[in-house]
Amino acid sequence: MTPRVSVVTTIYNGEAFFDRAIPGILTQTYDDFEFILVDDGSSDGSLDKLRALAAEDSRVRIFAPGRLGAAAAYNYGVAQAAGEYVARQDFDDRSYPDRLRHQVAFLDAHPEVGMVGGYYVLVDERRGERYVRMPPTEHAAIIAAMARYVPIAHTVATFRRRAWTEAGGYPLVNNLIDLRFYLRVAKLGWRFANVPEVVGEHHVHDSSWFHRTLKYAERQRDLARVQAQVVRELGLPRWMYLYSLGRHAYARIPPGLKRMVRRGVVGSQERDV
Repeated sequence: MTPRVSVVTTIYNGEAFFDRAIPGILTQTYDDFEFILVDDGSSDGSLDKLRALAAEDSRVRIFAPGRLGAAAAYNYGVAQAAGEYVARQDFDDRSYPDRLRHQVAFLDAHPEVGMVGGYYVLVDERRGERYVRMPPTEHAAIIAAMARYVPIAHTVATFRRRAWTEAGGYPLVNNLIDLRFYLRVAKLGWRFANVPEVVGEHHVHDSSWFHRTLKYAERQRDLARVQAQVVRELGLPRWMYLYSLGRHAYARIPPGLKRMVRRGVVGSQERDV
């Protein structure tokens, strides 16, 4: 029987993180899903462990196309998906048991919504912070927030496979793959939402591919450019270009002040845990 949801995860040398994404997905309270894991050319023991997992659980499907890079591996994984809905899951993060149940129920009830995220715990191992991020739940507020930050965490995003197809898949870039993809989907007229439930954990650490590959200042400059693109292409008020300009200054703010700026100026809704 064709599963309703395809959970898509890519792995590159993820042997240290087998205790996060896998148990989080395999213990979901919603059970009509397949779990697609794409090994993106790992040189550690990840692929062997993935194949052993697949031998034990029929929901698990393993693919090993070689080294593609993050965006191409995302697209490869979604291309294998049979489900109507695609749930993204980073291998070094964790989904909580009711994540899929909440998000599937929301998409079923709102056919105009192409993508849904949710609240999540952000564990910033670099700055020693742990807090719940509570991004906007309504479409208009999410679109406006795209000019300031990424308002749907990619690791807890679930979208309609049709929206991905219409958008031409993920853009083949090295940075801000998620925000650039969201922009593509938004321009097609799909609506966005976040469920007001804490649906998972997102870990920020220096050993991740993202943080090893791109320097912090470079990421901030790129985010400023994409923020300006969001304002321009989604027809947001021109004064919102100020957020793009402010992104350059944010990169130079001492780490101890970033939380104050994030919550007070950028408007990020957060709750310490």
